[in-house]
Amino acid sequence: MSRPTPSHGAGRNQGGSSAGSTIWSWSAHLATAAGLGCALVSWDVTTVVLCVVLLVLVTGVIAASLWAEDGRRAVPRILRVAFSGGLAAPAAVALIVVLKLAGVLLVLALVATAPPVTSFFRARREARGDVPGTPPGSPAARIPATSLVGGPAAEPVVELESLDDEAVCLAWRRSFRRLEAAVTAAERLAVVEQRQRYLDELDRRSPDGVAAWLAAGARASGNPLPYVADHRRRAS
Repeated sequence: MSRPTPSHGAGRNQGGSSAGSTIWSWSAHLATAAGLGCALVSWDVTTVVLCVVLLVLVTGVIAASLWAEDGRRAVPRILRVAFSGGLAAPAAVALIVVLKLAGVLLVLALVATAPPVTSFFRARREARGDVPGTPPGSPAARIPATSLVGGPAAEPVVELESLDDEAVCLAWRRSFRRLEAAVTAAERLAVVEQRQRYLDELDRRSPDGVAAWLAAGARASGNPLPYVADHRRRAS
């Protein structure tokens, strides 16, 4: 079975998400390095090292408690979060202490534009059916928004193979609203089965992308598109 070709609009969105994440990542790394430099200048080395070690341990314990059910698969994610938190927190404090208002604005800007934050608000907006910039004739536009009046809307019969990655991911996010609105066990089961079909289709197209999304702490309402698009682009 041949894989569908993503639409031009989907390609632009996928490339934009990946480029935005890369820019933010480099900005965060530079800000963290600058903040740690400020910390070493403002405080003694022993204090900085102790703060980093303590925060790494605390963040690691919290992350481990959150992802304990994932077992060994969660170890790389826990270590990444622990070290990121242990380095970023003292760096942010040092930037604020040294740069004052400019440091506050810099830290707030990085937090507000962080990919998990922007993805969260984008998913909430798109889950309500408010999807800006969707061309009327695109596959995504043919998926009706969730109706929360009188129970979940009936899922349209759509051949998933005919949809591009953006449309399948959009259907996945909207199905979460349908799952929340389901009243009876039969309705919930129907939505769960449909969501499994969405995941199976995404896994068929980009198994590495879906695995990376799950390893990054995928949420039931989350958006797998950046991961699927990135790995499919690398594979091509």
